[in-house]
Amino acid sequence: MAQPTPKLIPIAKWMKKSSMHFFERNPSALAAPGFVPLCNQMVLDIMATGFEPFSRDTYYITCRARMILSNNLKSDVYQEDEVFKAETAINTHLDRLHNYFDTRIAQGEQKLELGGFGSDEIQRLVTNYETRSVTNAVTQYLEILAKADLYLTILHYLWVTSELSDSPDEAMRVKLNTEREVRQNLFGIGRFSSQHFRNIQRICNGVLDERQKDRERQSERDKAKAAERVKRQEEEKAQRQAAAEQRRNESREKRKSAKTQAISTAQSDMDSLSAAIPATA
Repeated sequence: MAQPTPKLIPIAKWMKKSSMHFFERNPSALAAPGFVPLCNQMVLDIMATGFEPFSRDTYYITCRARMILSNNLKSDVYQEDEVFKAETAINTHLDRLHNYFDTRIAQGEQKLELGGFGSDEIQRLVTNYETRSVTNAVTQYLEILAKADLYLTILHYLWVTSELSDSPDEAMRVKLNTEREVRQNLFGIGRFSSQHFRNIQRICNGVLDERQKDRERQSERDKAKAAERVKRQEEEKAQRQAAAEQRRNESREKRKSAKTQAISTAQSDMDSLSAAIPATA
């Protein structure tokens, strides 16, 4: 029978193969805690290397990209079509894998029943690995990992009980081919999400680059306006100084003219006075 252990494995322990440090680089990312029960080493290795990149991809597409586009584009320009297409494609891919594993698990359980075994008779020792989901797609991804782990356990049990084939060689071939198919499907989730992540990132980077160019062009325009304003202020200052100098010169000329006029008038008065005094014998 299944014997799940209540022990939670710290997230850093099973993600030690990853070098992304998504949760350290995005401390503000809202994450729902949980756990996923696993016992198959292959699935555990896939989760250790693929969970954090998948979290990065889906978080960027669903959350980060929308923030970038909405903050750097006008409302009449901002289009979510590409983001919705990426999200829809990833969700469709996950739904297909849900159906794939649900079907395979049902087929495996049916084979067990035909062989006289019950699914509750499988001795499956699982560990509840601690997880953090930042998007709904991550939650679906973890559920798919749990289904893949259960399916591989059923597959292994069918192989042990000779329910895959009467021929040991054929049974091994079926087991290995099926495990390879499961591995490819699980790795395919990461490749698929990374492809859409790169497409959305390219769009966002283009928007950011164009926004940066706009800022640079605006900065050049601001600098040109500032230089023109300084030049105009200097010209106005020079004009004011010239006008003030002209007023001073005019005032100086007026004072000089008035002084000359006063001297001339005084000289005339003195001349008139001298003429009026009779000369003495």
